[in-house]
Amino acid sequence: MDWGMKNRMSRIIKKDGHTVMLAVDHGYFMGPTTGLEKLNEMVKPLIPFADVLMPTRGALRSCISPETEIPVCLRVSGGTSILNETNLLHEG
Repeated sequence: MDWGMKNRMSRIIKKDGHTVMLAVDHGYFMGPTTGLEKLNEMVKPLIPFADVLMPTRGALRSCISPETEIPVCLRVSGGTSILNETNLLHEG
């Protein structure tokens, strides 16, 4: 790894080789999730116990304070944005 990658990884993975990652991207792939309707209220008290946050861009911008000092590992996904018969799975 080059210097930059080592620097970023050292902020996430502690010297003992462990880290606590707080994933806050559930709504992205699970849809609305009971108990996570007010993500900002759920996440805020947990931030002091996490070594890295793993949100979506929307959760980061709407629920995480820019003053938060722990690293962020942003969820990024790719794929088609237009649904039609060729990219939908059909049963039968």
